[in-house]
Amino acid sequence: MIRHLRPTAVGLLAAVIYAWGIAVHPVHNYYASAVRSMAGSWEGFLFGAFDPEGSITLDKIPGGFWPQALSVRIFGFHDWSVALPGVIEAVLTVLVLYRVVTRWAGETAGLLAALAMALTPVAAALAKSQIVDTPLTLLLVLAAGAWQRAVFEDRLRPLLACGVWVGVAFQVKMLQAWVVLPAFVVAYLILAPVRRWPRLLAAGAVCLAVSSTWLLIALATPAGSRPYFDATADNNPLSMVFGYNAASRLHGKGFLALFTSRTAPQVGWLLPVCLLAIVLGLLWTRGRMRSGFVLWGLWLAIHVAAFGLGDFRHSYYVVVLAPAVAALTGAGLVLFWRARERHRWALPTAILLTVAWAVVLPARSILPQIAPLAAVLAVFGVLALLAAKDPRLVTVGGVVGLVAMLMTPAAWTLSTDAKVATADAASPAAGAPHRKPSGVSTKDAELLDWLRVNNSGTRYLMAVDGAGSAAAIIAHTGASILPMGGFTGRTPFPTTAQFVDLIRSGALRYVKGEVRNPARTVADANVNWAAEHCPQVRDHLYDCGVTRPG
Repeated sequence: MIRHLRPTAVGLLAAVIYAWGIAVHPVHNYYASAVRSMAGSWEGFLFGAFDPEGSITLDKIPGGFWPQALSVRIFGFHDWSVALPGVIEAVLTVLVLYRVVTRWAGETAGLLAALAMALTPVAAALAKSQIVDTPLTLLLVLAAGAWQRAVFEDRLRPLLACGVWVGVAFQVKMLQAWVVLPAFVVAYLILAPVRRWPRLLAAGAVCLAVSSTWLLIALATPAGSRPYFDATADNNPLSMVFGYNAASRLHGKGFLALFTSRTAPQVGWLLPVCLLAIVLGLLWTRGRMRSGFVLWGLWLAIHVAAFGLGDFRHSYYVVVLAPAVAALTGAGLVLFWRARERHRWALPTAILLTVAWAVVLPARSILPQIAPLAAVLAVFGVLALLAAKDPRLVTVGGVVGLVAMLMTPAAWTLSTDAKVATADAASPAAGAPHRKPSGVSTKDAELLDWLRVNNSGTRYLMAVDGAGSAAAIIAHTGASILPMGGFTGRTPFPTTAQFVDLIRSGALRYVKGEVRNPARTVADANVNWAAEHCPQVRDHLYDCGVTRPG
């Protein structure tokens, strides 16, 4: 029983940190609009409808938002019901990583890896948010566990399961889910005993089939029976996935962007110990023990390279590095401890390098007194490890050194629970500036009241220019708003012909937006048409039910 209490304790610690304040954590208005709309319609659920009428989708595959929509469908729309799935997914990531690392390097390594994962700042910041990198990370750790069983047991079925998990992850974050595949392939070719290529091809086929599921459904569904796919000029899901969300993002600033003050503190505090673990793990171990250092080292290297090539617009992207950093930290510390008789320098070096890195890491200090205290504890721990004759004192030195290494990331992690109600919902990160939640403004609330009095029998309460103008209203009221132009405002939906048809059919009466001459987008052209043909009844609001087009 005690054996099971240990991972349970780490899981409970993670749950408390991650769930703290979920009742007041602000929602991401754009994603919350979609989640609320998806919860109200199974068709909207499947395709990721942004608005309640299912006119246009999110700008991505909606798989990561399905748990959130189910939660809202069951419990109703609340800040906590939107955040609950992310908290559960984050805690499960900690527990699954414990199981994976325990199978590879032993229970102590698994516990240390789970603790390091639980105390990763960006994981805590994301857990309460709607950002889908949390379920992506969970699914990829599950894939790593399946890969591990395939190597350890020399069986095909776990390798096929690895392909399934990566395919499901594709429904969450599209091509980013495939970034890890080279790590799985290369590590399998290095470590698997026999029948490597046939098994890899079979697993690859499964991965491709599962990855393609939503795309095939979307392609097979007639355009008139589903929403318009946002971020596309041709209403084609392939353009959304492989164009807008892939090809257009290949202009990175290099991997050094990972070491800026905005990004490094999110996941980088333990990099020295995990890098030392890779080097010494490959040198000192063989067979089953070496396999983990190969896999997680490749995981780390390939993702760092991918971030160097891609559009690194949000610091929270690096959460996918966290399982590798945590696993290598846990296994590395255990390796150094077990080798302390032959290599007394290894563990003290890991402690000193990690704490020194925490002192010089480019980041503003959350608690200025943490770094000096960590340095003092590190020195005490190292002296005890090197000079003490009593085994108990050596153990105390190791524990103190561990505390010194984890103090700073723990402080950053706990900082995500401060001022939760003003957290940045759009770009969550530890140490990020706080923002006033953007709900429905007083002006928009008055407009909605006026529209409900003066508008009846129409499909849409009004049309607005861009999803940004509609997001807060849909998210917080559930009102049926037509977001012309989608997320960027440049998506050619609805076309002017479709827009006019909506007005003629009585589905749309009121149009809100600013006139722009010349029109730069289809949404601009629609607003300009309304301004030309319909009287203005409020500020930038046109009543197209008064003067019908001829």
